[in-house]
Amino acid sequence: MPHDSLVSPESSYAQRRKQLLALIKQLRAIGAQADLDLPRIAVIGNQSAGKSSLVEAISGITVPRDAGTCTRCPMELRLSSSEDPWSCQISIRWEYGPNNERNDEIREVMFGGRITNKDDVELALRRAQAAVLNPEVPSARFINMSAEELWRNFTPDAGSLLFSRNVVCIDLVGPDLTDLSFIDLPGIIQNADPDIVKLVEDLVRSHIKGHCLILVTLPMSDDIENQKAAQIARQEDPSGLRTIGVLTKPDTLPPGSTKMRDLWLDVIKGRRHPLMHGYFCTRQPDDEERVEGITAAEARAAENLFFASTHPWLTSARRDHFGTKNLVANLSKHLTQIIDEVLPKLQGQVGSQLSQCNAQLNTLPPPITTEPSAYILSLVSAFCNEVQAHIQGGPGAAALVQKNRRTYATYKRAIRSTAPPFMPFPSSNVTGAILEADLQWYHDDLDDNDNDGENSGETETNGTSGGEVNMSNYVYLEDIRRHIQRYLPNNIPYPAKVELIRAAQSTWEEKSHHCFDAVHKECLKTMMDLIGGRFSRYENLRTRVRLAVQDLIKERFDGTLLFLRNLLKLETTPFTQNDHYLADKTAASLAQYKEVRAGKASPERVKPMRVFQMTSSGTSNRSPFSFADPPSTATSSSWFSQKPAKSFVNTATGSTAVDYEQKLSDAFSALAALGYHGITAEDLPKLRPPDEYEEELQVMAEVRAYFQVAYKRVIDYVPLSIDHTFLYTFAEALQPYLIERLGIGSQNAAARCQAYISEDPHVIAQREELMGRKKRLESVQTELFNFGL
Repeated sequence: MPHDSLVSPESSYAQRRKQLLALIKQLRAIGAQADLDLPRIAVIGNQSAGKSSLVEAISGITVPRDAGTCTRCPMELRLSSSEDPWSCQISIRWEYGPNNERNDEIREVMFGGRITNKDDVELALRRAQAAVLNPEVPSARFINMSAEELWRNFTPDAGSLLFSRNVVCIDLVGPDLTDLSFIDLPGIIQNADPDIVKLVEDLVRSHIKGHCLILVTLPMSDDIENQKAAQIARQEDPSGLRTIGVLTKPDTLPPGSTKMRDLWLDVIKGRRHPLMHGYFCTRQPDDEERVEGITAAEARAAENLFFASTHPWLTSARRDHFGTKNLVANLSKHLTQIIDEVLPKLQGQVGSQLSQCNAQLNTLPPPITTEPSAYILSLVSAFCNEVQAHIQGGPGAAALVQKNRRTYATYKRAIRSTAPPFMPFPSSNVTGAILEADLQWYHDDLDDNDNDGENSGETETNGTSGGEVNMSNYVYLEDIRRHIQRYLPNNIPYPAKVELIRAAQSTWEEKSHHCFDAVHKECLKTMMDLIGGRFSRYENLRTRVRLAVQDLIKERFDGTLLFLRNLLKLETTPFTQNDHYLADKTAASLAQYKEVRAGKASPERVKPMRVFQMTSSGTSNRSPFSFADPPSTATSSSWFSQKPAKSFVNTATGSTAVDYEQKLSDAFSALAALGYHGITAEDLPKLRPPDEYEEELQVMAEVRAYFQVAYKRVIDYVPLSIDHTFLYTFAEALQPYLIERLGIGSQNAAARCQAYISEDPHVIAQREELMGRKKRLESVQTELFNFGL
């Protein structure tokens, strides 16, 4: 292989350095610094510390110089050696918005064309900085402005920002340049308004954290202890591991100030304020030399002559740390080293952050891409289907139906509790020991398949007075007699029974309304929960749907309430065509009342009797309706057919249960022999002689039987009416009602629907930030992959 085809190690290193710097430049251009700690060099220093002169020496261009602070935004200089002629391209990287919040999408936009004359750079930089400090003005307006126009119209006094975090980027290409990039930051202010001082310090600190090589300029005209830039560098890098000191203005040391000279020599030698990368010392042209138009080459020659001919520099052992050329070479080497160390870790960091970003995006609702009216219609349709499922009790949506069933069961018990509280005894003033027939039949007759043992919830009193029948207390035979006597003697007119029936039904409307209220409240709560779940993302739409649903529920509530009132009004006129059932229940009730009157209770009909003592006042020591529940393992019919305990004694006959059954069997056999077939235990009370309270017992039986007929109607039709007139009609009417209320089919439907689905600004901002971050990270991932990582 020919010798000229070999690549020297130095050339290979230079090529690698160029590639690394190009990668970091591209990563910054796409905004990777917003998410990743990219390696960089930042130049900081106090005002008038010689920072601008140092930047000019490294870059070879002239930067703006004014009295006071002239650099009001970060300037990123990116140098690249090339055989091509020298050129400069200025760009603006818009990283931050008006409120200093980082933009979701970071853009790097070219500002003007490529510059080939170095004399044009300074004005171009002024123009670019003015564009950055006036973000509300189109950047294109500044490209051809004169220095006078900039000064007259775009200064802080004229409304421009004092400082900005957005960056002016300067790409320099030329044969005399070293591959290097660094950020020049505004000079640190010490004598100004405290808010401005803090603003600049915060801007500087934000750039010199993490993988940043801090290049701090320290003028030798002032003690290092007095320089704020040195203090900030020490605070951000306490160990001095990533700080390089650059001593400027060595020619300002007074010739006779040996002490000051020795102090600075101690700094250079690392005896004071040591830094791992040490200190460099440069000498730049003074104001007089710049006015005379000294060139870059002449400046470097004058610098070399100064250090070679001036004490104590000419005798120092650290001569490799003197001069701009040595500084630039050292900076380039250190930056390349930092990039090489950090780059392999970036790929893992990008992957991890991208996963976190996607996970956060998954917690947010996706953006809406459908036409607003169609999207709203789909939301409403899905909501109405969900409502229908809850009303009907579909899979996974049975809670409302189950709660309503429990409400209806409670309603059933409430209506049952209003059964006429007839007691087949003359009055409550009974003395001595009497037999308590277990009156479980009182409730069994209400529903033979639902023996839940509920009592009337009333307490026994001493009966009623006069002819009025108080149905809130137990009603005895004497009470019924006084009630009958209010009408024609020896005749029981129909109105007497109607009054008793209506008295028993007096609370039905209240109890029905209470039941309906419970269903209404549960329905409303369920609807509000469904609205919150379905429309939580859209505050405007959720509010409108909530109001519409509330209005429709109220409309259906009012209609159903009127329907229930009319339905219950029908019950105020006793009527039934179920004559057979009414007759059977009347006969059964009469027989049972007579059985109790006789002090006998058939073992097939009632549980064993128990003896209880009356109190001295004549009232029972327990509520007559506090019944024991039947055995849970037996149905009503099997419970009635259970054999009584052997200890059961019918005190009216003195016989045991076994004897009683035997006598019944013998009696039935004898009657059968006489031709009386089909006789049952229920028929035996009919054989008893007339009771002195026969009329009263008949009234009790008829009223009690009719209650049974009406009760069975009401406990079915009230729940059915609530379901059909309220719930089902609400669900059926909901979708067209919402479409009309929301104006989905109106002339301005698109505008209305667009307003409905306007999201919470916080959610929108969060999604946009995450989407911007995801896009940046994916771009970074692509760049790293293309680089070979």
